[in-house]
Amino acid sequence: MAEREAQRIHRPLSSDEQARLLAYQRQVSDELPDLVARDQMRKDAGEETTLSGELRRAIHASDLSLSVLAQRVGITPHLLDDFLTGERTLRSDVMDRLSAALGYELSRSR
Repeated sequence: MAEREAQRIHRPLSSDEQARLLAYQRQVSDELPDLVARDQMRKDAGEETTLSGELRRAIHASDLSLSVLAQRVGITPHLLDDFLTGERTLRSDVMDRLSAALGYELSRSR
């Protein structure tokens, strides 16, 4: 079966569509600085040389979405996102479940 290319339809926007487009552009512009700051926090927290930092790196390397991972661990995606930015810590039982969901096993070196 041959691949079809998407066709673009060009037409002038109605006044309602133009107003919606401008509102979306303003919303993106307003939210962008916060998103950039949270991304930097996420990067900094993921570079920690701690158990939490290791878990953050494992989460980012995982093929699981944050929603699926949070559901498997029994927490909200919002809590998981706050952990990834370093804004919140996780209880030890949550860290245990998170480690297990990511395929990690904690053991003592001898």
